[in-house]
Amino acid sequence: MKTYARILGAVAITALLATGTSCKKMLDLRPENLTLSEEALKTPEDIKALLNSCYDEFANLMNGSVQNYHELLGENLSEPQNSAGSLYYTIFNRGTFSFRTADREYLDFYNCILRINTIFDNIDLIEGLTAEDKQRILGEGLFLRAWCHWELVKLWAQPYGYTADNSHPGVPIRLKADKNIELRSSVGDVYNQILSDLNSALGTLPEENGNYANADAAKALKAKVLFLMNDHTEALKITDMLIKSNKYQFSDSLNRFTQGAPEEVIFQLISTSNSDNRAGAFINNYRSDNNPNPALKPSSNFVKEAMDPLDRRSAFYEIKNEGKSNQFFVCHKFDKDVFNVPLLNYSDIALMHAESLVETGGDLAEAVALTDAIRKRAYDTNFVALDPAINANNLKLEIQKQRKLEFAFEGDWTQQLRRRGAAGETITIRQSPWDCPGMLIQFPMSERTAGFIFNEEGGCN
Repeated sequence: MKTYARILGAVAITALLATGTSCKKMLDLRPENLTLSEEALKTPEDIKALLNSCYDEFANLMNGSVQNYHELLGENLSEPQNSAGSLYYTIFNRGTFSFRTADREYLDFYNCILRINTIFDNIDLIEGLTAEDKQRILGEGLFLRAWCHWELVKLWAQPYGYTADNSHPGVPIRLKADKNIELRSSVGDVYNQILSDLNSALGTLPEENGNYANADAAKALKAKVLFLMNDHTEALKITDMLIKSNKYQFSDSLNRFTQGAPEEVIFQLISTSNSDNRAGAFINNYRSDNNPNPALKPSSNFVKEAMDPLDRRSAFYEIKNEGKSNQFFVCHKFDKDVFNVPLLNYSDIALMHAESLVETGGDLAEAVALTDAIRKRAYDTNFVALDPAINANNLKLEIQKQRKLEFAFEGDWTQQLRRRGAAGETITIRQSPWDCPGMLIQFPMSERTAGFIFNEEGGCN
């Protein structure tokens, strides 16, 4: 049975506060104003409801909102319209001033971490919680806390490898549900904490967990973290394990964004209806079948590469007003009312495995086979296998090309470019260095406390 991160909608957790605070107010708590009475968590149902609210918060961030920021900083989108100083326009143009940043996402990731830490601080006090449930809840919390810290450090800090010892500023690490001010930890320390949480999660998560995070989800996430660290040797061990498990296979569908359960999905956010739709920020910003002017549009350079007539993935893209002065491009990948959001999937595992094989001097034939499996699905009757004698460098370029096309507008490619820049490649993103100040989101003004270092201002010009 495949595992999917089913995200529940509104969760009734009024019992969490003895003062009778509403569910909405509980969900809106920020790290700096947490106040929980001793009676806040009393029963197994209370703590399970709080865990569900963590999934809910996480889903509201990973519904395309965070992925869109990565895309806006990258090279595959055209410039959004400047609608009254829109946030998307500011991020695309790499504005580093602090009054127009992604405050909601920053605070909500820490809000999710806050709730998880509240669970950890109280779980031993809950009567009637079985040992099995306790282990599972701890594992799921560790998994989510690791992922939240990872998303934060990717957007608000230079990537792993930017300095030789990774001592450059990262983000605050929050491990307690308290009001203490936390300064930025180094990127190295943040990644160490992420891996520590994932390793602990692997020791507590079950192999099967219904629609929630299980052991394979933690393995897949750990592989992605290691891959972004350019630790191909360790990433390879995990991707090899997942591939050889034979639990997952390539989907016949070119589009993983469906409401079904593709056989290659390891972890996804489940949308059950229009009122419980976990893909809103994808749909609202890209959808073009019912919107003549979507907010986010592919760049002309990307479309030139993506609209290969032999590649069936080219059907995701269309030229509007072709040949006219107002010509633009749209992406049809998210043209649906409701769909699930696959955050961890087999295609990603396969491409990480293939590239890590190349990087570590591994079996190139295996890397070719995995890459060709992706290419065959895309080209179908037009498929021509890669030359078995292809050299390592050309194979890596093909793997990276397939990654760019497979995960277009899913928030992946910009981070891959920054990873490669940190590994020593000469990388420019829209004519600017991969590590220019504007590639980072600026911290919200709420962090302006003594000792807190804001990101450098100056954009990328």
